[in-house]
Amino acid sequence: MPRADTYVSKFFPAGTPKAQVRLRVLTPLEATSLEQALLVDASDLYYSAWVSFADALRGVQCQCFSWAIVKLYYSTFYSLRSALALARVCTFHVGNSPFLVKALASQMPFSSTEKGTHKTVMKTFQTEHPGHDLVSQQIDVLDALDWLIEKREAVNYRNARFSEPNVLDEFNFVVAKGLRQVLSIYLGETKLHYVFDPDHAIIAYPLKALQVVGDQMLAAAISPSFSEEEQRFLRTHLADRSGSFAVLVREMRRLKVLNR
Repeated sequence: MPRADTYVSKFFPAGTPKAQVRLRVLTPLEATSLEQALLVDASDLYYSAWVSFADALRGVQCQCFSWAIVKLYYSTFYSLRSALALARVCTFHVGNSPFLVKALASQMPFSSTEKGTHKTVMKTFQTEHPGHDLVSQQIDVLDALDWLIEKREAVNYRNARFSEPNVLDEFNFVVAKGLRQVLSIYLGETKLHYVFDPDHAIIAYPLKALQVVGDQMLAAAISPSFSEEEQRFLRTHLADRSGSFAVLVREMRRLKVLNR
């Protein structure tokens, strides 16, 4: 459980009524402690986003496209939750009920309009960052995050059988061009064309989310606290038989994800 969730949960024993949760006021000391926990969580969640992205690319390489969609969805989820932590927004549960609270003195928790952590995080990111690049356009007539949720839920819940060995439509371009060329194309774009194109978004969108959160950390002078072992793991797994994806490694160095 993220540190912020653990910290907030001690205020609300099991069975605490929702109305009582919403009346709890953060003291200045509690707000400072929660903020510190959130900043640690931001780095941890960002690491999970990169690991999920690496796992997805390995899935693409072994033609496990269904699982790749799930991991790309999770990469985006962790990126957005990291972004909320950087914005001092904590999502937590009391029983099965999701709540949010900002790490500011005198703030009180408020109930999420969504059910579950995932949709709470997605919807809260949209409301906290209106006009943000990641929610600025639709994908295939759906809000971008709803499109990603739909893709993941189709794989996990609606389809009785995985598509393998057939290639899912979302990966046709990747299979035709190869991961090395595709990553170079997506990292090189400046106008978000691929990010919101349904033929490209399954990889381009999670990749852009990783970039956006990394840039937020740089702007806030926060460096991801990844150990040398964790950096070595990422470098090893973001690779194919020819070695590391050089264009991706360069971007990770720019974002301070890798030291060298």
